[in-house]
Amino acid sequence: MRDIRTLMGWISSVTLLLTLSHAQSDSNASPTDAQATQHTSLATRFARRIDTLEVMYTTDRYKVYLVLRSQDVPVEQRKTLARRILTGDYPKRVGSATEGLSYLWTAALIALSHLHIDDASLLPFLEENLPKWERIANAYSEEELPDDLRPLKERIFPNLTLTRAVIARLKAVQAVPEIKSAADIERRLDVMLKEVGMTRQELKQLYDEVQDKFNRTSGIGISERGWLAYAVVGEHRRTLFHYAKRGMDVMPAATSLGIEAFVEGARLGKEASNPSQLIDAILKNPFYDHTRGRILVDEGIAAVPVIIQKLAWAREHPEEVAFSGMGVSVLLDVLASLIGKDALPHIEQFSSDDRKGERKWTIGYGHRTKTWIERGDVFGFNPNF
Repeated sequence: MRDIRTLMGWISSVTLLLTLSHAQSDSNASPTDAQATQHTSLATRFARRIDTLEVMYTTDRYKVYLVLRSQDVPVEQRKTLARRILTGDYPKRVGSATEGLSYLWTAALIALSHLHIDDASLLPFLEENLPKWERIANAYSEEELPDDLRPLKERIFPNLTLTRAVIARLKAVQAVPEIKSAADIERRLDVMLKEVGMTRQELKQLYDEVQDKFNRTSGIGISERGWLAYAVVGEHRRTLFHYAKRGMDVMPAATSLGIEAFVEGARLGKEASNPSQLIDAILKNPFYDHTRGRILVDEGIAAVPVIIQKLAWAREHPEEVAFSGMGVSVLLDVLASLIGKDALPHIEQFSSDDRKGERKWTIGYGHRTKTWIERGDVFGFNPNF
């Protein structure tokens, strides 16, 4: 039961982040290393003082998400932080309000999954800890646990279903270590499904049922096997995303089962291979695009020059972006999350505009982002992609 509640929290965290962050194309030039080094990455600053962050507060938890995913932070440093979170070594201090730790735990495992798309070396760590996580997740009180696990009861909130899906994917990496074509990706999916005891038809059926329950009951009534199918789909989507980003044509694998999430992963990966194309998609989206924003934030300060170029273009061509202006809002928030106060000159162009007219919708977004920067905060983009 606790695992199901944690999973429901995992899914609902996207909605939480949406709410909190809202309370809160001509140019194809590529960013250069010289341009990117004009700025200091916030992710590297937060990484240096990671143990001083108060992760019980949502705004500081967003900073941990940034460190876990940003390419500005060395890979081994991110892996170490994620493992600390999964084993209860981080954060050092916890308060009575521990709900956010379930989001943090899941975000750490997803970050590790991204860092081990081709590398099965994470597998022994997960298999060794899974029995401990199962005991912690299934115990209703500390008294039900042995002495060595009792201190962890209020420190870690394992997502067992996601863990099993990651383990299945890593075993697929072991079985199919080299990916040369979409056919190899299909082989990995077959190994994953064998590991979790599902057929392709059952995966699609269960996933469709989960989607239907999200729409009709906000996720209430989803079976444990349905959650597992959902997690397996998410893991395979990550594989498709990464190989599409590397330039491989993965669409034959993405379309073989008729699961839209696979097609989405392939499409997003192709967009992510070209930051200018990714930003164009953000600007055309009438809704706040947390997922593409997440992908852009993950790129780190290397993405800053092209973001600045696109913002300047959007300011001069408001009729070319989505009527809601949400794309501009996403880019302002991404820029703030990447370089903090260095983003102010670009954001102030939107927060103080004498020619309100067509650009009036951007003023409020600019003011909000400026306020977050002045507080030293970053935005909480979707940590579950």
